Amino acid sequence: MKLTERQGVIMERLIEAMETDIALPVRLGPKAFGSSMPEYIHTAEEVRELRQEDQRKTGGFRNRENEAAERRRTERKARCSRERVSQMEQAFSWVLTHVQNEDHRKALLAYAEVKARRWQWERYVSNRNKRNPQKRAWVRQNTYRWILKALQAIDAQMPNFDALLLDQATLPMRQIEPENTGKSIRSDLRSWMSPDGKPSYRRTM
Repeated sequence: MKLTERQGVIMERLIEAMETDIALPVRLGPKAFGSSMPEYIHTAEEVRELRQEDQRKTGGFRNRENEAAERRRTERKARCSRERVSQMEQAFSWVLTHVQNEDHRKALLAYAEVKARRWQWERYVSNRNKRNPQKRAWVRQNTYRWILKALQAIDAQMPNFDALLLDQATLPMRQIEPENTGKSIRSDLRSWMSPDGKPSYRRTM
């Protein structure tokens, strides 16, 4: 897709919003019980013994897995900061407020989620059509036009655009595919659109 600089920044903000939304924590296991089941804390001596035992038995595999999991938790926390959640809600509100066409809205949100998850758009569209034969099939070239029209609608309805956008230097620049080749805001999106309006991969793939 050929996007203007402003449209490209809007797209980046929506991808970032999806990344934040995906990273929002889901309470699993003992943590679901709150303070009634606190996490077990090892002493420094116990930690050393566990590391030594893992080194002997697995060559340090569990230690590396634990360190990787901790890095992922740190990254998720960074994506779920109050500022990032606020920016997420703002970006999603642009879609709610300014994109009236249902197909355009669905395609834009789906594309943002696909990019946030590092998936391929062509494969996503193909899988969506196969898994949902009762729905109108998406044609990839058409979806690019829908996405572009959705971005144009947002751009056109934001007179104070520059004040709303973040410094572009803070946004990771991703490659946009060429045409040839408490989640309250999410609850609002689901209620405002049809049940399959939000492009959850569990429903559309």
